[in-house]
Amino acid sequence: MAAAQEERFTRKKFDARFPINAIQYCLREGRISLSDLKYFVFYDKPLIKFERLLETYVAFSPKGVKSFLAAMPVWLKEKLLLKSMLQDDLVSLDGVKKSGLPPILFGEHHESHAASAFYPSPFKSAAVLCMGRVGHDLRRPGSKTASNRRDDESSQAGRVYPLV
Repeated sequence: MAAAQEERFTRKKFDARFPINAIQYCLREGRISLSDLKYFVFYDKPLIKFERLLETYVAFSPKGVKSFLAAMPVWLKEKLLLKSMLQDDLVSLDGVKKSGLPPILFGEHHESHAASAFYPSPFKSAAVLCMGRVGHDLRRPGSKTASNRRDDESSQAGRVYPLV
């Protein structure tokens, strides 16, 4: 099992590029290839984030019109097409055909944070609390428990971040 942040390889804080170095490190450390993965999971759900952005722009209009006009081209040309872009990046990374890639899933943002803290830990079980400035759906209270076993498919968090 391995975990890595791209910025540790590129030395660029909050590096937003495709994490090719981090992925290569994790695959190398695990002595596996992309085709060995059951799933490839991205840390966020772009459509949920896009919906939240639209709601925010509507709530603060007309003040946010400049920001809205700057953000929308990037969302319409790239971020809403993220699955296709990820597939292209993964193909170039490992040389496998698209048909040989594991299914790409999109996890909940805060569950991904929790998973990235939990799975590399030495603990068999844990309670993880994530608090952020922006909630993706703070109206849904609840708690989750997880097993640190990678083969535990009954765990919600177990499906969030299987690459680590």
